[in-house]
Amino acid sequence: MKYLPLLWAGLWRKPIRSVLTLLSITVAFLLFGVLNGVPSAFDYAASQMSEMRLRVVNRANVLESMPISYEARIARIPGVRIVSHLSILVGYYQEPRNNVSAVGLTLGPFAKMFSEMKVPADQVEALHTTRDGAVVGGELAKRFNWHVGDRITLHSLNQVKTDGSSEWTFQIVGLVNAGEHDEKIFANELYFNYEYLDEARATGKGTVHQYALTIDDPSHASEISQAIDAEFANSSAETSTMNEREYLVSQLRQIGNVRAFVYGIILAVLFTLLFLAGNTMAQSVRDRVPEFGVLKTLGFTDTTVCVLVVVESTILCLFAAGLGIAIAAALFPRIFGALPIFGAIPLPGIVWATGFALAFGLAALSAFFPALRARRLTIVEALAGH
Repeated sequence: MKYLPLLWAGLWRKPIRSVLTLLSITVAFLLFGVLNGVPSAFDYAASQMSEMRLRVVNRANVLESMPISYEARIARIPGVRIVSHLSILVGYYQEPRNNVSAVGLTLGPFAKMFSEMKVPADQVEALHTTRDGAVVGGELAKRFNWHVGDRITLHSLNQVKTDGSSEWTFQIVGLVNAGEHDEKIFANELYFNYEYLDEARATGKGTVHQYALTIDDPSHASEISQAIDAEFANSSAETSTMNEREYLVSQLRQIGNVRAFVYGIILAVLFTLLFLAGNTMAQSVRDRVPEFGVLKTLGFTDTTVCVLVVVESTILCLFAAGLGIAIAAALFPRIFGALPIFGAIPLPGIVWATGFALAFGLAALSAFFPALRARRLTIVEALAGH
């Protein structure tokens, strides 16, 4: 503690340089925290998927349709318990930036498969009796200030009505997972009656985009998947069946190797940051060469001077890293809470640990050569400013 005033004076000898360096490292670790949390968020989402549920999609593409008649044939496969069809309406509310995930389905069997989906019984009944009814996720309703009884219009990018319009109007009759402790995975989507979509659309009548189903035993998942795909082999719409975890991973693969992309960005940022911090410490040592000579004249050993430089760098890097990751931790749940497959995920603890380890390594590497130079300085050279 006795060296703390000396360290503080060294850090603030050039306040502008110290502040700019602090801000640079903070922003870098803010980016590190958010980006490094992305693979963790994907892993978390995958871990929430049940091995008791399977998804059936068109082998050609997830947005290619399949006949709704497949449902009855899938239900006859041994081991299948409940089947539900899903049709996806890709659209937005009022402006293209307000994207909304909307799904046409029969809510009864779908809700039975997903026990974490919470909709009051009277609202489920209201959906069944309201042709253009919809139940809306609690978070989605908050986002657009929607309430039960409101009529809303979505502009669809993939579903066109028989009259040529792409505008679909829904009456909100219920809220999904609106409770404080309810799963957020269903709180960001809109669910409506499949029959309303199928009757009004111009093309694709009698088709769906995917089937969700539960099975009797997760150990039979592979053979049930093979049986379903064999059922529709050589048909006009061949299927690809996988459990939910594999389904999520397959969707993520469509946007590339996210983990490699994220780690590539992080590596580039930290590499640049190493040069920045190293240059800052080197400049700081050059500016204070005479001061180090005075310290050695007063009896400070070479090792003590060397350690002071390293500790100074460590304090700067650890404080800035902690600040950056703390901001990332505050932003992270909000960023991923807006995505329906994630919900409000906290920043994983491993990101904190990795961040501080990297900050410590950054401090050691950036201070290595400046500290070595400070250690090797003789009193005469230092006082002469060499």
